[in-house]
Amino acid sequence: MPEILEVEMYRQAALPIVGRRVRSFQTDDTIVVKEALPIQTLVGSRVREVARHGKLLTIHFENGSIDLHFGMAGRIIVDGRSPIDELVYGASSNDRWIRFGIEFDQGFLAITDPRRFSRVAASRVHDDLGPDAFNPDLCDVVRRHLPKRGNIKGVLLNQGVVAGLGNMLVDEVLSRSRVDPRRDIATMKPQLIKKVFVTVVSVLPELLERGGSHMGDLAAELRKPGSGCPYDGHELARATVAGRTTYWCPRHQK
Repeated sequence: MPEILEVEMYRQAALPIVGRRVRSFQTDDTIVVKEALPIQTLVGSRVREVARHGKLLTIHFENGSIDLHFGMAGRIIVDGRSPIDELVYGASSNDRWIRFGIEFDQGFLAITDPRRFSRVAASRVHDDLGPDAFNPDLCDVVRRHLPKRGNIKGVLLNQGVVAGLGNMLVDEVLSRSRVDPRRDIATMKPQLIKKVFVTVVSVLPELLERGGSHMGDLAAELRKPGSGCPYDGHELARATVAGRTTYWCPRHQK
């Protein structure tokens, strides 16, 4: 599913639309686009900027903005091409799955999503989101958002604590940090908490260059019963933690 790295790839792929003028919007899917009228008022406007915060992509026009959230399997198509040809748990690029589209004076942008969990709406203030996970000062700014209790995996998945991390990235970060995903943050010393967020900052650009959230050392092909830890070969444990299927190494993650 799209996590912060995939959405950052979408943002970069959408940069060519800056400066283009909107001819029309395709907003027929009432599940993905619940309120089409505010979006349709932007016809004729030019794109000023394509921005991202966490997993949220925002397109800013001359007289308004729209938010794009890609849900479980949404994929962006720009001028007939997707920056991600194939995602683990990804979406088909089949035209019949197009749920939202923008036709410009030159080219187009579309969202394909067979599962229809994507959402497109007029932009709003997102006070519920914590600092973006790509923030280079994440270790310092995230402190004000940290809860006093709760398993560390749930803390990292909480978009109000840090925006953008998903299931696969969190497992990767905790594996590299040598922290058990079930561990209560109340039992972690400040130095260890800092280590986790330093790892976030270092992992994201590395995996972005590799090609996405599924390209970590704890790779997608290891997320199955019986797989061995990529660091010490010990059999990975599997359980539901923070509501998500979680893999970790009982030997080196404590």
